[in-house]
Amino acid sequence: MLLGVAQRVLEQEGDASLYRPLLMGFHDLMSPDAERAFAQASEWHIPPDQVLPGAKSAIAIFLPFSERVVISNRDGRFASRLWAEAYVKTNTLIHRIGTVVSLTLVAFGRKARVVPPTGVFDRETLTAEWSHKLVAFLCGMGRYGLNRMLITSSGCAGRLISLVTTQELESSPSPTGELCAYLRDKSCSECVQACPVYAIRADGFKMVPCFEHCSENAENFLDLDSAEVCGKCAAQRCAFGPA
Repeated sequence: MLLGVAQRVLEQEGDASLYRPLLMGFHDLMSPDAERAFAQASEWHIPPDQVLPGAKSAIAIFLPFSERVVISNRDGRFASRLWAEAYVKTNTLIHRIGTVVSLTLVAFGRKARVVPPTGVFDRETLTAEWSHKLVAFLCGMGRYGLNRMLITSSGCAGRLISLVTTQELESSPSPTGELCAYLRDKSCSECVQACPVYAIRADGFKMVPCFEHCSENAENFLDLDSAEVCGKCAAQRCAFGPA
């Protein structure tokens, strides 16, 4: 039901040329793996019950970009204008989708709260107090790739949002095996080659140059609202699905 609600908002309010069908996953926040994950990230990540007291489940939503958007961003040092526009539009749209899903749960007598897709980010430590990727990972939506993106069944090119609710929901099954070709058998390193600032490496990820380059990208799109984005690593082989 909730997936249908979200998909209807996408169809009614989204630009069909920018997106593919969205994905949704669920996770029981009372489970040992959820408690362990949030405990390990407790230095920077707030617990679910701080977002919503009594939270029992998490919901993650992934809105994948269309082939047109992805292909536009494969070449060049800076993000394509279409990718930047899609990023900004999607932040608004996916928050709207999450809000409607939240209101649907409220209409059935449950509490729910959606966490905005952007804005809860510390520019000094380069950490966010809430990770949509971590929640989506727990919700069985994919596995991390060498590019530190979450590779889902529809790839990693798109935007994530998550919400928590007092509704008890059964956890979605998680994928088995690596979905990133490099982590599986080292047969791909396209994201390494695509990164304009060499932030992606097999032995680690350099967050500072990545963030600085995203900020530099924003200077190219001052007419857009906060287009701090690059996306070159997400527009490669695993953009549309597991590599």
